[in-house]
Amino acid sequence: MSTARLLLVAASAAILLLPACGKRTPKELLLSDGTQIILLDGTRAIPAAGFPSDRSLQLEGNGQVYIKTPGQEKPLTVRTGLLILTVEGDCAVRVLVSSEKIGEQAEVLSGHVRAAKAYPSRFSDPDDLQAGEMSMINRSIDLMEKEKFDPTELARWSQDVVAAAHGSSAK
Repeated sequence: MSTARLLLVAASAAILLLPACGKRTPKELLLSDGTQIILLDGTRAIPAAGFPSDRSLQLEGNGQVYIKTPGQEKPLTVRTGLLILTVEGDCAVRVLVSSEKIGEQAEVLSGHVRAAKAYPSRFSDPDDLQAGEMSMINRSIDLMEKEKFDPTELARWSQDVVAAAHGSSAK
C-alpha cells in the first residue's frame, strides 16, 4: 500500500472513530423539498437562506450525516470543510465530516453524487460516484480517491439511524 493511500485510510479511520467520543441521539431534519437529513454525533446542517430555490446546505461538526433526497430537477449542493457534493435525483449518501478539515468522505448508497474538492488544488478532478462507491479526501496530502465498497452494511446502518431518529424526541 502506498504511503499516500495509507495516510488517506488513516484519516478516514480517524473520522469513523470520532463518534465513539460522545454518542448523541440522531436528529432528523426534513427540508421543504422532501430531503431527509439525519445528524449524528454533534453534526449540523445549515440550509441556504433561500432554500429550496437555492438548493444547497452546509455540513459542520465531527461525525456522520445521512442524506436522502427525492428526485428533483435541480441537484442538491452539499458543502463540508473539504468537499462539495452535487447530489442528483433520488439519492442516499452518508457523509463523514470533520471540523479539523484533515480528512472526510462521502459514501453513496443509491443514486449519483459528484464529489469535488472545496479548496484550491492542483489535482482538482471530481469523482462521479454511484451506489457502492465512495470518495475519501485527505487535505494534508492533497489527495482525493474514489473507492468501491459493499453497500450492504451502509444500508443496515441507514435503516438503524433513521429508526433511531424517528424514536427520538429531538426532531
